[in-house]
Amino acid sequence: MVARGSRGGPFGGGNALPWLVLLFLAYAFLVGGVASPIRNASSDPVGFAAFLIAIVLGVTVHEFMHAYTAHRFGDDTGRLLGRMTLDPRAHFDLWGSLLIVFLGFGYGKPVPVNESRLSPGRLGMALVSLAGPLTNFVLAAVAAIPLRFGAGAALGTDYERILLTIVEINCLLGVFNLLPVPPLDGSNVVYGLLPPREAWTWRSYQQYGLVILLAILFFLPYLGVDVITPLVVRPGQAIASFFIGGGLP
Repeated sequence: MVARGSRGGPFGGGNALPWLVLLFLAYAFLVGGVASPIRNASSDPVGFAAFLIAIVLGVTVHEFMHAYTAHRFGDDTGRLLGRMTLDPRAHFDLWGSLLIVFLGFGYGKPVPVNESRLSPGRLGMALVSLAGPLTNFVLAAVAAIPLRFGAGAALGTDYERILLTIVEINCLLGVFNLLPVPPLDGSNVVYGLLPPREAWTWRSYQQYGLVILLAILFFLPYLGVDVITPLVVRPGQAIASFFIGGGLP
């Protein structure tokens, strides 16, 4: 995920943030609304390990590629702030990690980008934003190669399962982050491709992005309206099935 001229997560700083995270986590555990690999960690350690590997790999390389692409287009903000690294500790965001706990996918800490330093300007912002999700799809495609050609079984059931989880999670991460809702990457992709006047209007709505995102993820499902399955889960599973050359198990 890319932050245009900002640092930190979508809620910013503040002493209340850790307490809000703990509150949501406590609520999730009480109502059972925790992603199944985390909820079943004790009974299914391989599934939990596969989930953890897929998330850490996907989020880390996703954010690294944002910083690297910005660097290639002339903005070293992310590099100077230590974000052009494959150290996972530099990239995990509290709220994005909270969504991972709830949904099984989320986002990393936004990589700060100074649009004025990018050589293609707003188009550069779109390309920097696209770099993360596209990297998730590349990771999924690479992990799917042994599965597609039947070599996964030769590695053993556990390794095959880890590879399959990497494919599935990275496809979900890629699709989810392409949603045109701030603070997700898709919002900056749209911003970079719009004409100047429309781009200004689009940028002004970003202040409502987090409210819209929380409504999509939590409020609408509470009312019985599921938009994540058709917008994220089904496309993600379709892409994963394409990569492995067949239906998901």
